[in-house]
Amino acid sequence: MIGLKQKLIILFFVLQGSSWAQLPGSAWVIGGPNGDSWNQAVERSIALDDTSLAGSIQPIEIPRGHNLLREQLRSGTQGSARNLFGYGYHFAQGPITFEADTLRLGWNSRLWDKLSGFNSNQSTISRGLVDGDGLTLAFLHEERADGTPTLDKFFTIDIGVPVPIDSISFFPPQSGLFKDGRRQRALFPVAYEVSRGNTPVDWLIYADEDVAAGTPGYHPLEEILGSTFTNNTSVVSLKSSLRFTRFLRFKFGRVTSTGILAEVEAFGRGFPAEARYISKPRSFGEQVSLGKVTWQFTKYRQAPSGEVFADPTAPVELLIRSRSGLDADPIDYAIYDEFGDKIRVDRDAYFAAPPPRSQFEVSLINGGGLTGFRASRTDDITDWNNWSVPYRASGDEIRSSDGREFFQFRFEIKTEDPFAFGILDSLAFEISPVLADSVLAEVSLEGLQSAEQGITEVPLGVETLFVYDIRTVSGDRPGFDGIELDLPAKAEFVDLERDGVLLAEGADFSLDISNGQLRVTFAEPSSGDATLRLRFRSAIYQASVFFEGRIFNSDAEVASLPQSIESGDARVEIGSNAIQVVATEIQASVLGQLTLSSPVITPNGDGINEETIVAFQLFGIEDAEVMVTVYDLAGHRLTSLLDDKGGAGLYGPSWDGKDRHGKMVPPGIYLIGVEIDVDEGKQTLFKPVSVVY
Repeated sequence: MIGLKQKLIILFFVLQGSSWAQLPGSAWVIGGPNGDSWNQAVERSIALDDTSLAGSIQPIEIPRGHNLLREQLRSGTQGSARNLFGYGYHFAQGPITFEADTLRLGWNSRLWDKLSGFNSNQSTISRGLVDGDGLTLAFLHEERADGTPTLDKFFTIDIGVPVPIDSISFFPPQSGLFKDGRRQRALFPVAYEVSRGNTPVDWLIYADEDVAAGTPGYHPLEEILGSTFTNNTSVVSLKSSLRFTRFLRFKFGRVTSTGILAEVEAFGRGFPAEARYISKPRSFGEQVSLGKVTWQFTKYRQAPSGEVFADPTAPVELLIRSRSGLDADPIDYAIYDEFGDKIRVDRDAYFAAPPPRSQFEVSLINGGGLTGFRASRTDDITDWNNWSVPYRASGDEIRSSDGREFFQFRFEIKTEDPFAFGILDSLAFEISPVLADSVLAEVSLEGLQSAEQGITEVPLGVETLFVYDIRTVSGDRPGFDGIELDLPAKAEFVDLERDGVLLAEGADFSLDISNGQLRVTFAEPSSGDATLRLRFRSAIYQASVFFEGRIFNSDAEVASLPQSIESGDARVEIGSNAIQVVATEIQASVLGQLTLSSPVITPNGDGINEETIVAFQLFGIEDAEVMVTVYDLAGHRLTSLLDDKGGAGLYGPSWDGKDRHGKMVPPGIYLIGVEIDVDEGKQTLFKPVSVVY
């Protein structure tokens, strides 16, 4: 019988032979037959397997019969408990020791108990519950001397990555004697409640539970797996439906007997809900322009028989993000000063500082008693971009800034079905040397001085004259012979200056405006520093718009990608320093005023009022259903003028008096309706039109 690994290898080579193609030009390629290995490029990853299929990476298959709360093969000492994916446990909920110990939320598992406090560190007790040693007492809830019921005591496990679980077990040591001579296996918890969840609410992350939940004490998770006050079984095994689970909570108490535990276990099968990968920052050795990101990703499903087959409809998604930077380290490091405040330090100083190890040390922070201790690590947003939004499709333009030497990517493979997963065969980022050392731009309004400028604000839907200033510093770069800007539809070019001289269309440059893009190609290339001022008219139909652009060089010998234009100080007397425009009047409705170019049409062939233009505006949407329909007065649909996805902007379909079969409608009054289907519901406007012969 062919196993999962062998089946996927067969599928892999079939796919590789038919669809792999190396990107033209220069690219950083990871995976595939010729790219860097996934292991070579990785900074850290979780729940991923890059060994089963040569050149590919995929979520690991959850091993049947293995306790999912601990690693398959022990990679550390008995005291270094690690989760299924090899990341160490943290035995407190709070962030202070967690971050200072260089652990990461969602990667390292956590186990904390309520009675130990918010930032406790009862690692000796907690570690024993997940260390794989079922012979040693790890949890004690001792009966009270006065015979009254014990108080509630509960602990919580954050697995970090949601995994499919269908069975939970817990038990006391199955041999040996308790301190009073009783058999340990007979001291099982008589009362318990076990619950699980997958929603990272604040009180399961870092917040104080009593405050965040609104009430003190115990709070069960989303699904209760078992609850009783009359347990008589030493080894408790709770069966459930197979469901993705990140959090487990165990509660004991309200009885008069002693209960002890040696181990808790969780079992399941299938594939994790998430698998993640973060690359090491990559240096390209010089500033680069970024082109397209491409990948080969295939969705699979595993049948109950174990058969694996490609399934494009499987509920699996690949989310790839990127960022670029000016230095080799995208992380900011901080330690505590003498006042308990965080101060930024370099990486070496951070790791040279000690982490707070105990609840006592943590409690000293507000009093300034942790001077020189590690505080936190956060993303550097000064020298690095923020992570981009996920790319939608292979072939998307890379959204991280050009003109930087360093680059990093990350991806997640997510599934909604424990038996569906995806294989990423290859990933490639197109690159080339930059055309100029820097390209900065800022947008402003005609006539405003620097003191009056800030963020450029305009009325929503009102035509406005914009000034777009560009400053390039070429250095010894090849330079450029054109620029292109992404502008709203219906934008109108006014004029163009270079170094203060008004240029003439046709003689100095050629102009093309189409599909929301303005493209200027110069008669002569610019190889030195340059200042450009472009003016255009446009209306803004969204709350915020970025006028993004690029410079390019059409010379085939240069063979370079277009270089992005970045926000910055392009002109001293202009103070916006940004290419963003904000609309000051936000419409309550996404559908603006509906007008007809003529309320009467006379389609008789004389060239007068042969049709009417249906003009309307949409505000603040990107991808909504837009329908323009003609009805008779009885409500019958005669024809559709527009039925498509649309975004913000001005629309103008026309009607010539014909129905959907191309026949002229009889004389009379008709209704033209515009309907927009958005998340908030449908919005509709109607206008009457008369047809006269």
